[in-house]
Amino acid sequence: MKLADFQALFQARILGGPGDADAPLLKELRESQRGAERAELLHVYQSGYRIRLESFLYEDYPGLRALIGDEAFETLVGGYVAANPPQCRNARWYTTGLPDYMRQHASWRDDARAIAMAFLERAMVDAFDAPNAEPLTIQALAGFAPEDSPRFVFDFHPSLILLEQPVGVLAAYQAAAAEDDEEPEEAEADEGDAEPQSAEEAEAVAVWRCNEETAYRELEPAEYVALCEARAGRAFGDICQMAAFQQSGDIEPERLAQFLASWFEDGMVVGVSLRD
Repeated sequence: MKLADFQALFQARILGGPGDADAPLLKELRESQRGAERAELLHVYQSGYRIRLESFLYEDYPGLRALIGDEAFETLVGGYVAANPPQCRNARWYTTGLPDYMRQHASWRDDARAIAMAFLERAMVDAFDAPNAEPLTIQALAGFAPEDSPRFVFDFHPSLILLEQPVGVLAAYQAAAAEDDEEPEEAEADEGDAEPQSAEEAEAVAVWRCNEETAYRELEPAEYVALCEARAGRAFGDICQMAAFQQSGDIEPERLAQFLASWFEDGMVVGVSLRD
């Protein structure tokens, strides 16, 4: 067998895990000088590789582990690794598919809190690795005439991710993070719909990178709506008009101005222009 063919076969069997398909590779392996069986030696490589993949998931999803418990998380991780051989050389991207796997898997698709926690923790990693952009301070608005403020359009940091999730997920994440190196404990889950239907049933969270670190905070419903509209390219004046008709009641322009000031202060805004 040519070296390239052997390397390809060896890689395929490491990714595939132990099974009957190992037979062609075992025939090509040399006998161990220490008396170990070829199948045993191959299994060491296969097991070690799988353990390494699982460790990536443990590192990226500690909040999910704390939420569902060690046993359930071990089962989840094992199923994900078995169903998803790596397709990329960079291990960073291997764990990103876990939330989508959960949403599609029968055992997890109805667990809204667990899925939301997975998406939240993926956002934390994605925000950290997002492209760079220089945040603006609110002093950037001083270059515009006051009467131009309704025409303001904002560009936001590439790392900014907005999430809407069941109430209590953020608190569970913070509780898990506060445990530091302690063993996570299983959190009690609140009953609720798989898809939140109102502000009372959901919480909104912003995740972004600021000063080279991942930042996050909960958004009140009005700010979440305003931020979504601003990210979609809607002018500030249009957002103010829309906010006046929200079911939660009129939102004073001063309150929206406070939201805007916080976006600058948090390092979310990287560009300002005027809508024609």
